[in-house]
Amino acid sequence: MERNVIFTPDAPWSPGGSSQAITYNGLLYVSDQLPIDPATGQMLPRPLNPSFGGGDQAVDAQMRQCLKNLNAICLAAGTDLSNAIKLTIYTPMLIQFAPVIDRVFREFFTEFPPARSMIGVNVLQGNALVQIDAIVPLV
Repeated sequence: MERNVIFTPDAPWSPGGSSQAITYNGLLYVSDQLPIDPATGQMLPRPLNPSFGGGDQAVDAQMRQCLKNLNAICLAAGTDLSNAIKLTIYTPMLIQFAPVIDRVFREFFTEFPPARSMIGVNVLQGNALVQIDAIVPLV
């Protein structure tokens, strides 16, 4: 079984120098994506207000950018994020952000949503509000 590296300029470089994704045994393993706009290389803004952690609009926008980045990598590998079998979502404020994350997740995955884990963490790189990785079959 061959292991192949996937790269696309339509998604940001992976943090820490890892590959954007690896294909192996009919699956695409996509490294966690931050809410970075690949056109500018900049992370989407996060309003600095510790009392609400950035607000629902910031979480919504960052979640959508992460999903867009994941899908760009999937397309480069010849599949689509809608085929995902597993997503792991990391956020520093799980209780506060879960409703927004759930809503965006349901809007993106309207049929047959993948298995999903949401993990609360202390902090994400760049002070992001959301970071997501995925496992997607190659179809």
